[in-house]
Amino acid sequence: MMGYIKSKKFEGVYHNPLKSGDISYYITYKDNENKTVTKKIGKKSEGVTESYCSQIRSETVLKLRNNELPPKIAISKRQNVVTLDSLADFYFETKDNKSKHKYEGKYNLRIKPILGSKDVRYMSDKDFKKFQQTLQNDNLSNHTVNCYIDIISAIISHSIQRRNFVGKNPTVGIKKLKVDNKRERILSKSEVEDLLESVEDNWILNLFVRLSLSIGGRKSTILNIKKSDVDLEDRRFILKDFKNDSTYYGYMNDDTIYELVKNRMDMIGDDDFLISSGDYTDIYGYIGRKLNQIFYYLFNHKLSDQNDRKNKVVTHTLRHTVLSHLAMNGESVYTIKSISNHKSIQMLERYVKLNPIIGKKPIENLWK
Repeated sequence: MMGYIKSKKFEGVYHNPLKSGDISYYITYKDNENKTVTKKIGKKSEGVTESYCSQIRSETVLKLRNNELPPKIAISKRQNVVTLDSLADFYFETKDNKSKHKYEGKYNLRIKPILGSKDVRYMSDKDFKKFQQTLQNDNLSNHTVNCYIDIISAIISHSIQRRNFVGKNPTVGIKKLKVDNKRERILSKSEVEDLLESVEDNWILNLFVRLSLSIGGRKSTILNIKKSDVDLEDRRFILKDFKNDSTYYGYMNDDTIYELVKNRMDMIGDDDFLISSGDYTDIYGYIGRKLNQIFYYLFNHKLSDQNDRKNKVVTHTLRHTVLSHLAMNGESVYTIKSISNHKSIQMLERYVKLNPIIGKKPIENLWK
């Protein structure tokens, strides 16, 4: 179990120190299909010890050898309910990904109060339709509502995959709400100037925004640029595209960003990120919160609906702005594809349509 501490005394027993000071204990063993099963036994505050875990593991392995009822099925029959909260606890303690903390906040805010105590084995379409309607009544966008369903699905699937829960995922087949994901809002040149003026006193925001407007990359791409990824002589970056699982190049578009990057590189090591700070453990969240405040002050306060995805300025608007202005300046779709690292030309159709002179030169040169 990656990230967990293996017992020095008992085989197949692990523990995970929690931020609260408590300790969670787990056992692992092979089932009848030779698949590794991870099972949470409990916390130290509940009286659980390594010795107790070892005893439970020994009993479980013995039952499997004697072809008795698999322990998870036996446990589920003894329990009155298998709550979504219990599977969520398992997910947040054992899952290791960048979205875990964001999911936990969303779970506690919206999902836990409504569905947390529900028995997962008996959840139905009616439960999820009612949940969707409740979120819609709170004026959440269809996209956001779908995200909450995805979180529930991820929590349950994780327990099924890790064999912490025997049963079906009740979210399978749930009809998602219709969403128009295309963002239409881009910043004008004057709005870009306003934004740059608003962030110039904060070096983190200033560097992030200028990199975004120079590279046109996604947030994850910008925040994963290391010193070793920068070639100052060619004014070039090696960029990581986590969505497409690939690398590509980006370039500096003016002397201001060159000086910012050069000065930052003088302060950090080769393996350090260009944008990082010991003052903020969650740099993703910090940048998101600060920019959202600026976006609201400069642009979004005018919206009658703050969930208007098409017209609301968000961090991704910076990428959309770069690609849109490239198209409006007459750049070819192939150039834009190289800069954006999109997988296909078809994904760039919205930008091609913004080019007002896309057919002018070919027609002018047709009979020459």
